[in-house]
Amino acid sequence: MLYAASDIADTTTFVSAASPVLASRVSGGARVDVAQRLRASRERLREVVRGVAPAAWAARPDAGRWTACEILEHLALTEWSVVEFVRGTLLTWPRAGTPPTRTPDAEVLRAAADRTVRLEAPERLQPLGRSIRPGVVCASIEAARDEAIALATTSAEALRGRFAPHPHFGMLDGAQWLLFLAGHTERHAAQLQAMVAGRRGASIAA
Repeated sequence: MLYAASDIADTTTFVSAASPVLASRVSGGARVDVAQRLRASRERLREVVRGVAPAAWAARPDAGRWTACEILEHLALTEWSVVEFVRGTLLTWPRAGTPPTRTPDAEVLRAAADRTVRLEAPERLQPLGRSIRPGVVCASIEAARDEAIALATTSAEALRGRFAPHPHFGMLDGAQWLLFLAGHTERHAAQLQAMVAGRRGASIAA
């Protein structure tokens, strides 16, 4: 594993206030195949990573913005943080009834991938500033994603019966915490792709 346990976020403390990202929440909604979306978003990230030139990994697009390698570091930290929370904390809680309001699966995916709303990552999920080769970070992301897919596959029903609020996306069940990872990967894959396009002379989206 690339990151030591002390580097992984403590996600046992949550913001319970209403999120500005999701203006409304409804009960129910069709369930998404979480494992399939985790696999698909991983393939999307792999495709984009293959298009990043070696010299581009350390290039900073603007002052205060992450480099391509730092984006991967953030992804790795987030992947392991969520996997460890779901596996080590959420699945140990007693099964609960469905809360009166919860975010539908499709909205979790949409909001997590939406780059029109800029979200500030908490400090614990910020890139660590290490000089790490992109391939090493990618290996960490791959390992965490394998764990997430295994959880989504083997503990699907148990995950649907445990709930915890996400600071931006409202009340999520355990499967939706993993689904968030799929949308989060799509978000940053699009960011990486925009950075690659920007180095070729195209404009970079916000």
